Amino acid sequence: MRARAGADRFARYRSAVPSFPELVQELLDRLGDERMAGSFDPALEESIVAARRRWTELTASERDAHRDLAQRLGARVKERPPVSTAPRGWNPSGTAAPPADGGGYVAPARRAAYDGPLDPDALLEHIGLSGFRPGQREAVQAALSDRDSLVVMPTGGGKSLCYQLPGLARPGLTVVVSPLIALMADQLRRLTADGHPAVMVASGMGEDEARAAYDDLRSGHARIVFCSPERFASPGFVGLLEQRGVDLFVIDEAHCLAEWGHDFRPDYLRLPAAIQRLGRPPVMAATATATEAVAAEIVGRLELRDPVMIRSGFDRPNLSFDVVADEGKGTKDRKKAVLLGALSDPDLRPAIVYCGTRKDCEEVAELLRADGVRAEHYHAGLATDHRSAVQAGFMNGDLEVIVATNAFGMGVDKADVRLVVHWALPTSVEAYYQEAGRGGRDGAPARALLLAARADLSRLIHFNEQRAVEPEAVTAYHRRLQARADERGVVEMGAPDDDAGRIALAIVERAGGAHLAPIGGGRLAVTVHDRLDDHAVRHICRESVDRGWRAYRAIERYGFGDTCRRRTLLDHFGDTTEGAPIGRCCDVCDPDLELPEPKAIPGKKRAPRAGGPPEESPYTPDPEIYAALVDWRRDAAADKPAYTVATNRTLEAIADVRPSTTTELAAIKGVGPAFLERHADDVLEIISAG
Repeated sequence: MRARAGADRFARYRSAVPSFPELVQELLDRLGDERMAGSFDPALEESIVAARRRWTELTASERDAHRDLAQRLGARVKERPPVSTAPRGWNPSGTAAPPADGGGYVAPARRAAYDGPLDPDALLEHIGLSGFRPGQREAVQAALSDRDSLVVMPTGGGKSLCYQLPGLARPGLTVVVSPLIALMADQLRRLTADGHPAVMVASGMGEDEARAAYDDLRSGHARIVFCSPERFASPGFVGLLEQRGVDLFVIDEAHCLAEWGHDFRPDYLRLPAAIQRLGRPPVMAATATATEAVAAEIVGRLELRDPVMIRSGFDRPNLSFDVVADEGKGTKDRKKAVLLGALSDPDLRPAIVYCGTRKDCEEVAELLRADGVRAEHYHAGLATDHRSAVQAGFMNGDLEVIVATNAFGMGVDKADVRLVVHWALPTSVEAYYQEAGRGGRDGAPARALLLAARADLSRLIHFNEQRAVEPEAVTAYHRRLQARADERGVVEMGAPDDDAGRIALAIVERAGGAHLAPIGGGRLAVTVHDRLDDHAVRHICRESVDRGWRAYRAIERYGFGDTCRRRTLLDHFGDTTEGAPIGRCCDVCDPDLELPEPKAIPGKKRAPRAGGPPEESPYTPDPEIYAALVDWRRDAAADKPAYTVATNRTLEAIADVRPSTTTELAAIKGVGPAFLERHADDVLEIISAG
């Protein structure tokens, strides 16, 4: 039966006409891309009609077999964004846009093309700005000098100016590739509002707008074109760029080339070949999140030639950083009190509150509404039109607070956010700083407030353990790919939608077990190789685990450390410059007395737990030996949680019993064979020295 099923599957891959499940799966993938973009893609209409027609051609038994899949498709189609009919200057980001009927809308006047000197300062004056932020001048000069570059700047650091200025200066075309349609639309709106020659080509555009954009590209009027990576699946679009001539190729969010997270975009893999076809123009790769390892991988995948490496200062002087750390019973109630107290200050609104779960988003938003705050929740579980309405309400000021998961924020540029709150510890310092950096983008003072609870650490530990991929799992994944491959050795599939699948596929590719190529609709053609480098698999898996624990330790240090928060952040990003805050720095250097100590907040009275108070420790440990064991455990744990070596209760027992032999140590509760093998000699030495 298994062999026959495999033969049937291969026959479907060979068929020129996809089966109904294949057709629907591709549609679901493409609809997912449309939902991520937040805009209507008219190109999907024909495929939806084809899927409905195929359904009518199925037999009764086939319909029964595929009914769940058809219902999933029907539900997804109902959630599609509304049709975009806005005129030129269309903006899906939720900020003010011209009326859909065009009434009263006057297109901005076109400014004469820049023909001044290729000098960063002259270009800055051309767009009406008075000064560069750190790293911007060097990035602009690299592009004007036809140099490749990798630009790493924090959120709000001004990456867009680095490619907009050289784009406006050259008669040729600057291509800006980004997965964030809302962000591109916002940049386009700002440029065209001032008459600068820029266009965008993206799904969801009206027919007239798309035609006008292509006309501007052909005529040579447009000097900057914004587009998504999926656009390079169109030979016609690439041919038009080739005919026009490209002076600079910009890849924003360049970490998507290297990191296989939830925002992995298969079509980014298409870009190196597109760059070569366009005559290998200078390339600028830009990102806010690249570590040294990720930066090296970006350089390698794009084959950047002697790139100018620009890592700007990571300090945000107008942001102050506060951490309110808490633990024990009543933590959640005290966090609520701190949050309500902070948001009672009208000067700290508008605000963003980031939560780790959808449930927390909904509960916190309800808490704020009950307190009279105009707040709504936002997460990926909401229908697209609902999310769009919430985002629009926040952008235009109808809402004071948006309570969101990390699904909100990428590509949304609301400059006047005064407070960014994290309801719980985020997964990494990088994620925290990117989200906190959405405050104060107008340069005025803003605050970042982290409500850290010790209980959050267990969630992060669980996340790390769940995300870890063992070498054996990668080998098994490679075998499954081999079993699915057609006679050419190719598997056509959607990009994995879970962490384990994404990471396993990434490791298989990096260990030489497969070659990936995008085939449109967010799908991949995976050419499976016979050989998988087992040594490389083990190394990559180990590095992935270690990287996860390093991230855990870093956010733990930030949330529960007692050193300057700003200095901790700058050190994490390798920025050795002195922090220069405008006003307050952080809760360590300059405590805000209006932020209460959590333990000073009266909690709700609770009924005593059944069984009485917690059991007291039965041990009487030697204090010096116990302190020495705690110090030893910290080093032994390295980047992992201390409890993975031994619990406090186990250390108390050891410091009380003070064993002198391995046999005596083994008799202590909590000491197992693995502990004895790894740590017995160290522990016995500590006891003997005490």
